[in-house]
Parts: sequence; C-alpha cells; structure tokens
Amino acid sequence: MERQTDLIDYTCENIKMQRQIDTEKNWKELSRRITTYKRSVKLWTFARNISAVLVLPLIMAVFFLLYERTNHDNMPEEWVTLSSAYGLVTKIILPDGSEVWLNSGSTLSYPTIFKARNRPVRLSGEAYFRVNADMKSRFIVSTDQGMTVSAYGTEFNVCAYEEEQTIETTLVSGRIDVNIDADVVKIERGQQVSFDKESGRFEVDNTNIAVTTAWKEGKMIFRKADMSEVVRRLSRRYNVDIHLEDDELLDYQYSATFTTETLEEVLHLLEVSAPIKCKIHYPEQSEDYTFTKRIVTIRGKYSRSGNDK
Repeated sequence: MERQTDLIDYTCENIKMQRQIDTEKNWKELSRRITTYKRSVKLWTFARNISAVLVLPLIMAVFFLLYERTNHDNMPEEWVTLSSAYGLVTKIILPDGSEVWLNSGSTLSYPTIFKARNRPVRLSGEAYFRVNADMKSRFIVSTDQGMTVSAYGTEFNVCAYEEEQTIETTLVSGRIDVNIDADVVKIERGQQVSFDKESGRFEVDNTNIAVTTAWKEGKMIFRKADMSEVVRRLSRRYNVDIHLEDDELLDYQYSATFTTETLEEVLHLLEVSAPIKCKIHYPEQSEDYTFTKRIVTIRGKYSRSGNDK
C-alpha cells in the first residue's frame, strides 16, 4: 500500500513539473538556435568558397609578377633612336616621364624601359633635359667624346656635336655630376663645364642660361658672339654650309636675337651690322638626281672680291 502511495505522489509531482514547462517558448528557442546554426554554416561555406576563388587568382598574380620581373631583369635591353631634323627642335618623353628637347641635327638613344638601377641615354648633338626626380635611379647622359652627365632629378643642357671641338654642359637647376675621364666635376646653377676634346682639358665658368638654352624656344640669341660661333649656329639651324672668305672676319662680334627670320633675312641683318657681304649658292641637281646643300660665302665688304655678290 505504501508503494502505491509513493508511486502516486511521484506521478503527481511529475505532472506538476510538466505543467510548469512552457512548451511553446522552449520550441521557439530551439527553432531560433537551429536557424542561427544553419545561417552560421551557410556563412562559413560561403566565406570558404569566396576565399578559394580570391586566393587562387592572387597566388597566380604573384607568380606572374615574379616571373615577369625575372624575365624583365634578364631580357636584353631594346633601344630607341630618335633624330631631330635640321631646322627643327623635337620634344621627346622618356619612359620615366622625363622630357627632352632635341636640337637641330641631334640624335638621342634610350632604352624602351628603364630598369631599377639607372636611366641611361646616349646623345650626339645638343639636348635640354628635364629629369623626373628618382633618388633610387640615376639618370645618365653619355656622349661619344668622353663626357658623362648624371643626376637624380634636375634640368640641364648638353651640347656635344661630333664635329665641334668642345662639349658643353650647363646646369639650369638642381645638381649634376659631370664625369670627364677620371674627374668628377660638380657645378652650380648657371655654371657651364666646357671640355676640349683635343687637349682633354676642361673649364668651369658662369654662363647666361637664357642665351645657352634659347634654342629650346626656337630662338637664337647672340651676346658678343664671335663670327665662328655665328657661322656654326646658323649652319646648323638652316642646314647650310657657310664659308668665310677672309680671316679678319673672325674678329667680328655680334649681339642679336633671331626667332622666325629666314636665312636671307638673317644674312641681310648681318650685312647691315657689319662691313660684310653674303652670297647664297642655291642647291643644284647632280647626275644622280640629288640636290646639293645651300652654300653661303661671307667676305669682307671692302676686300678685292667684295663686289662679287
């Protein structure tokens, strides 16, 4: 009888406990947890798939860049050579963005891609350089006559025509190193290094930047220039051969500025400012159907042959 009573009490107690349980609330909580778990699983699966999609191309891109860089460092350099026709000034943009103005009758060679260590170019003639600054890569201008100019970022002018006896480098702004054989020369703004190819000697002097670099703007500026300089620059600009008939003409000096004048107009102005006579011999056709260059002869106005014009 006692066992039955205990069983009844136990059963009643369980019934009371079951009645206290909120079945609906517990089911909602369980449903919420199941939903959260499913979302977490989906999010993790999505993230894993996205990572696989992104990481693979990233790995491929890294290997591709490393491969390209290795090949780039090992591949031979390809060079470009550009020339400026007589009477023209040509502007060139180099692979690093540096700007170069190439004077009449000049040639510039440079690689299609500058590598990390330096930025080399080769010059024959005259050029004005505006170099983009890069402290990790030195810009180097080489000439065929024993002078090398190097800088990291600056503006300068180099005149290195093969037919002329001297090479001149003028600093417009910044800093440059001028290497002449075993010597390294550092100059300041407004200074010019002149190197004599025959003697191997060089000099550093102050110069007029506006006069030295006027050709970049299509101008010719003479400031007490002797006749040999006038003849040399006129010959280059107008692509003519100029012959001086009298040695005393070398003592004449000129100060003038020319912009858009023709050769005939320039020669006329020279005749007005000095006792000289100029004569132009125009091109003639040869047997192979080519034409000779124009030739200009200059003689003293009162020389024996001065009436032959």
